[in-house]
Amino acid sequence: MAKVDSLDLSRPVIEQLDDIYWLPFDAPPVHHYDLGDWHLSFTGKLVKHIYGANYYAPYTTPIYNEDSYPRFYGGQPLWGNKSPYIWFKLNSVSADCSVDVGPEDAWIVGTASFKLLVIQVRESSKSGIFDLTDQNQLKQFIFNKHKSDLDHLQGLGSEDFFSAWSPDEIQRYRIRGRNWYEIIDGNLGVNWCFNLYTHLSDKHLLHIAYIPSQFWPPYHIPSEKALRVSKSPLWDFMDNLELSKMEEGSQVVTGTIEREATSSWEEDTEDLSSW
Repeated sequence: MAKVDSLDLSRPVIEQLDDIYWLPFDAPPVHHYDLGDWHLSFTGKLVKHIYGANYYAPYTTPIYNEDSYPRFYGGQPLWGNKSPYIWFKLNSVSADCSVDVGPEDAWIVGTASFKLLVIQVRESSKSGIFDLTDQNQLKQFIFNKHKSDLDHLQGLGSEDFFSAWSPDEIQRYRIRGRNWYEIIDGNLGVNWCFNLYTHLSDKHLLHIAYIPSQFWPPYHIPSEKALRVSKSPLWDFMDNLELSKMEEGSQVVTGTIEREATSSWEEDTEDLSSW
């Protein structure tokens, strides 16, 4: 477990830490999705929304069916006929991160939150993208998407939002045999967001947004060390995420699977729940 002898409260806490503690993402519950040709599973505590209910896709949601993508939420349109891409959200998960201070005290450092979305690129004439399996076109789409969001937010009068300046800033990571592409954006006064993308087909992407909340003060630019420490839960989450192509005719048990210890430590019981 992460531990320090003392902390200097005049400096950001994250800058004084070499590591942090969170509930590891190899622990249940496990959330299983059937996305048509793809099986996706990941672990973590589901985010509970106090104010209102967010829309999340069912555990069985075929990504190639445009009817799977909600067009309205809360009476507002999410996309229209001219939209270059459409999307749906999967369940969000989060974990509290902490550090032991001295022999008796434990401090919450922040919250590691994960949002997961499936994105479908529509007609090429609307997006200029023809094949997301091509690395250059994939990076261009990611950059265009975030630049469009940034332009919209800044057009509303806020200068605190930021994103990459060019596709060259997009980083490629090789995780469990799959290429993931990262672009960083966010709000300098609130939270940074680390966005990872991987292609599912020539028109489909899986997007994972990692948001380390309250890890450093507003408008603080974290050091490379602080960024490394704050992203530790992200790499743990990715190491335990399963994404595999389903064979024709195969099926997957969907929903949330929770395993509870029984009187025999070698045995588990399963509680299956689905939408």
